[in-house]
Amino acid sequence: MMIISESLHSGIVPDDWKAANITPIFKKGNRQSVDNYRPVSLTSLIGKACETVIRDAILDHLDTHQLIADSQHGFRKGGLCLSNLLQFLDAVIGSLDKNNCIDVIYLDFAKAFDKVPHERLLDKVSNCKHGIGGQVWLWIKEWLRDRKQRVCVSGRCSNWISVTSGVPRGSVLGPLLFLIFINDLESGLLSSLLKFADSILSGKR
Repeated sequence: MMIISESLHSGIVPDDWKAANITPIFKKGNRQSVDNYRPVSLTSLIGKACETVIRDAILDHLDTHQLIADSQHGFRKGGLCLSNLLQFLDAVIGSLDKNNCIDVIYLDFAKAFDKVPHERLLDKVSNCKHGIGGQVWLWIKEWLRDRKQRVCVSGRCSNWISVTSGVPRGSVLGPLLFLIFINDLESGLLSSLLKFADSILSGKR
């Protein structure tokens, strides 16, 4: 706990906490295609413990002030794929009962976690809507900076490369930062929208 406390108060994140071994997890389709594998980051356990402290503090802040849009059902306490579908079904049935038509668009961002730009993410974390600043913001900035990763398969690893964008898959803090990044996705839209992590369902009556 002393190490974690010192990291949080100083804003220093050890380089070992920012290094990830990437394990490719097969999803579906042709096993010879790299596009059919999901990269999962294996990182320091102590670093993950520190991420947990940061995540819990941010979640408490967001939940207390109801800052995450109700349209988001992924990576949230009480949010399930089932709750997303039930809300969608209720809207569809309501429209049909009134003899209204409804158009539905399904979107799934490709490699969404890997493409999050760090500077824009940091701006959204600290803006007036989310209001996450001070030492927590500085720690997150340092946590994102100078990350590196390598791919390991069957005991053999590639060379290290720098990570210039994205939130690490398999990290504790990454999913929450992604929710913050897309929290304002429906801003300015006239149609209703439901989110489950990076999967989007939009409908217009």
